Amino acid sequence: MEQAPRDGRVRRVARFVLKVLVVLLLASLVLEFLSFLPTWADVAVTGALALAAIAAPWRPFWRSERETAWTLRHTRARLVLAGAIALGGPAFCLAADLWFAHRYPKYAEGNWLAGPVWDLVLAAPFYLLALLVLATALSRPAAVLAACGIGGVTALGLWGFGSSDSSTAAISLFAPVFYGFPLVVLVFLMDAVGRTAGRRFARGQARDS
Repeated sequence: MEQAPRDGRVRRVARFVLKVLVVLLLASLVLEFLSFLPTWADVAVTGALALAAIAAPWRPFWRSERETAWTLRHTRARLVLAGAIALGGPAFCLAADLWFAHRYPKYAEGNWLAGPVWDLVLAAPFYLLALLVLATALSRPAAVLAACGIGGVTALGLWGFGSSDSSTAAISLFAPVFYGFPLVVLVFLMDAVGRTAGRRFARGQARDS
């Protein structure tokens, strides 16, 4: 008779530990992305997001995300958006590489700064964003905002490499990886918080009326 309650406690503890580990991983990404802020603000924002993520009920949230995503995947607009991000992101990386190589030919190898293969690899944040569009209820404005942000980070990385004489300038080519993934995660979290708050507000308004 005591085994069932004990097993329930073990499962709850295991879920909590897993939740903490996932939140710590995501918090490290967000902390890195917000490094341009003062240290106290960076830690405060990251800590607030981490506490909110730990306190939030994950199972109902992900169930709602899956159900909404399943419905959205059956709409043409959703598939077009995911495809545009998955194909347009790498295309932008290739075009930006060509443009900056001609703008700063000193460090270009032929017509490229990074090269087409590396451009496709460094476009990985776009692939993650397209996957989230298909697998979650990420809103269209948030997806577009994240895509624009990744594009901006990619362009800055290429510009930093092409315009710098530093021996470590090549590190800036990895800006899409260092900052693109945290950006996608941060936009998704903020969008999820906004959508959840909006649904609760709408339900409250419906009850009041």
